[in-house]
Amino acid sequence: MTRYDALIARATKPARYTGGELNSIVKEWAVHPIRVCLAYPDLYDLGMSNLGLMILYDIVNRRPDALAERAFSPWTDMEALLREHDEPLRSLESRRALHEFDLLGITLQYEACYTNVLNLLDLGRVPLRTADRGDSDTVVIAGGSGALEPEPLAPFFDAFALGEGEEVLREILDVVASWKRERDAGAATRRDLHRRLARVPGVYVPSLYAVEYHADGRVRSTKPIDDAAPGRVSRRVVESLEPPITKPIVPFMEVVHDRATIEIQRGCTQGCRFCQAGMIYRPTRERTVDEVVRAAGELLESTGYDEISLMSLSTTDHREIVPMVHALVDAYGDRGLKISIPSTRVDSFSVDVANAVARGKKHTLTLAPEAGSQRLRNTINKLVSEQDLLSAVENAFANGWTSVKMYFMVGQPTETDFDVEEIVRLAREVRRIGRSHVGGRARVRVSTSNFIPKAHTPYQWLGQADPDTLRRRHQILRDGCRRIGVQFTWEEPEKSLLEAVLSRGDRRVADVIETAWRHGATFDSWSEHHDWAIWLHAFEAHGLDPAFYAYRTRDLWETLPWSHIHGGTEPSYLRSEWLKTLDEEITLDCKRDPCNVCGMQKLDGDCRHKIAELVQMKVEGDTTQRERLAQERERLAAALNVV
Repeated sequence: MTRYDALIARATKPARYTGGELNSIVKEWAVHPIRVCLAYPDLYDLGMSNLGLMILYDIVNRRPDALAERAFSPWTDMEALLREHDEPLRSLESRRALHEFDLLGITLQYEACYTNVLNLLDLGRVPLRTADRGDSDTVVIAGGSGALEPEPLAPFFDAFALGEGEEVLREILDVVASWKRERDAGAATRRDLHRRLARVPGVYVPSLYAVEYHADGRVRSTKPIDDAAPGRVSRRVVESLEPPITKPIVPFMEVVHDRATIEIQRGCTQGCRFCQAGMIYRPTRERTVDEVVRAAGELLESTGYDEISLMSLSTTDHREIVPMVHALVDAYGDRGLKISIPSTRVDSFSVDVANAVARGKKHTLTLAPEAGSQRLRNTINKLVSEQDLLSAVENAFANGWTSVKMYFMVGQPTETDFDVEEIVRLAREVRRIGRSHVGGRARVRVSTSNFIPKAHTPYQWLGQADPDTLRRRHQILRDGCRRIGVQFTWEEPEKSLLEAVLSRGDRRVADVIETAWRHGATFDSWSEHHDWAIWLHAFEAHGLDPAFYAYRTRDLWETLPWSHIHGGTEPSYLRSEWLKTLDEEITLDCKRDPCNVCGMQKLDGDCRHKIAELVQMKVEGDTTQRERLAQERERLAAALNVV
């Protein structure tokens, strides 16, 4: 037993670090010149439920010249053991330290893990900052949704892969392979690698850009300082989904989503204005029923699971979801197959689908109305009516469900206390319907998150609601839900404040992240570890005010920290969607209705031939929008200050 193995044996959950799981791949180090470690900056329990990690692991390991291994953030007990015994963090497959790999790919799934990124680098003995890495040091690349607002982490990464990773990863590996050969021959430097990576479409190399600021702290510009770097970097999109993963790694321990997963659809065009995923994963691409059924059979054989999750941003939006469910039940029902649908619309059709897959286990149905009043749902473009919700609930309780959980968001643009009180009224009506069908067994829960303005959405320019406002509205919900006998859970304002800063910060925030980490900030998404006082100290140490990033409403033509990153939807479209917010005007789903000219063509739609002309018309229309927005400024200010 090695010393590292002995430390694993002392950890709380050794299975997080042992490797050797079913379907994991261990390739011979010496005969594979490109060595990649795919790291997830949170616990194994969460990271092993990330389908993207499995997709990239499969892509790399299929190459004859490359190998992929995995690493995850160690829990605090294991980290303490590593530091006490001066041991580096190692990969699961070969027990190699992270600094031994040619390329370290880190998934940025949510902002609260950013200090964990630095912890991974430090534990793996990789220099924190790109500027401190030499030609032989590990190349550190980020992917995931967080990569589309890269500036707060820019000094720590050699490059960011923007958008969908299947194709761009292969191209990055080709660049690294050729550069490594030349480097080993003394003919290429790390700067040469950065220039080559910058020429790959969808790859952003921050060291090749300089940021200038106005005197008041706003970004003046982010411009390339090398002719290899483009002025604007656009995210990558795959035109059609590659075959689904059918031999995923099966953990030895229970993880968050302990079942097999098939991505049946990518992208969502419902157009919720607060939703970053709905904007940055466009367009919608679907798998066929036959492909899903074949993949399900292979998954059942290769994993031993008896449950399959049909994954998508909105699973019941798939045009063939009903025949798909029936085909899966017909093919594998006799094996005891259970089907999970993790994301559903708020309507009776979705409940019908949920009934079809429940197979007698009907406990909690989860719905996400997002707002209590119809006015606010129209404002945020949540395409669901109160009647849709009540019909869905009636359908659910009538068919044997005993519990309904509803997700709402607090602090949304133009929200008033009345909109919050409407959540209580809606919950009371849902509880009444439940009790009329299942009596005292009816359970209704209300769970809220705090609205966080996100990059590449129509709300990217808006300020977040301040903590006092959020606390007052939480109190309205606490009192109201207690009065009607409904369980209520909420999110603390300070955690949301941190996320708002990190999701819209500029490059100066990197110093704050490093200082917070050096003072003990890690696992900020875990309530027992989040310490806002550490972050306040870090902001003060660097003369930055979190309110500047979180609460300030930007001018709609302000240069944003991510203005040089193209998320797929054009700024003109996002501005027009903000105008519709003020008018309480909805935008229909272009999957079923005409193209909305967002700038991202529907690859499977009938508007491909029109898109270039329409986008040009929309861009030229910015002048008219500018005039209209000037007239709207007073109304905008009033809307944001409604109490």
